[in-house]
Amino acid sequence: MFVTSLASCGTSIQKSNFETRKEFLKEVGLPILVSIHPRHNKEKKELQLYIKTENLTKINISKFQILFFASDEKKQFLIPEEQKTPELICSIQRSIVPNSIYKCHVGPFVYTQIWNAIHIQSISFTTEDQIRHVISEDDLDDVVIWL
Repeated sequence: MFVTSLASCGTSIQKSNFETRKEFLKEVGLPILVSIHPRHNKEKKELQLYIKTENLTKINISKFQILFFASDEKKQFLIPEEQKTPELICSIQRSIVPNSIYKCHVGPFVYTQIWNAIHIQSISFTTEDQIRHVISEDDLDDVVIWL
C-alpha cells in the first residue's frame, strides 16, 4: 500500500492512497472511486476482475456499469472462449448509496491466447434524478485505482 505523509505544525498524519485519491476526486467533482484487483492464471489463460465501487456523492447512484476489454501484446482485443463478443462488463443494478462501497466480480474468463492488458472502455451510471453520466476518457485514470 502506498502511503503519503503530511506534516502540520510538527505532527505527522498518515494518509492512504485511497484517502488522498478520494479527497482529490471530491475536490474536482468526480463522483466515484473504483478499485480493480485483477486475478489471473496466465498458464490457463484465465482472467478475473474483483471491483469495488465507492459512491463519493451525497446522492444515490444506480445502473453502474464498467465496460472492459482484454488485449494481447499487439493490442488486439481478445474474445473469451465462451463468448461471441470481446467486452467484459461489471454491472451493479442496485442503488449505491452515498459513502458506501459495492463489489462486482467479472469472470473468470478463459482466452485461447495469453492476454497482456486490460482496457477500460467506459464507466457510466445514473443518478437518482435519472440523469445518465459517463466518466470521460480523460478522467478514467483519476477514478480508477489498479491493485
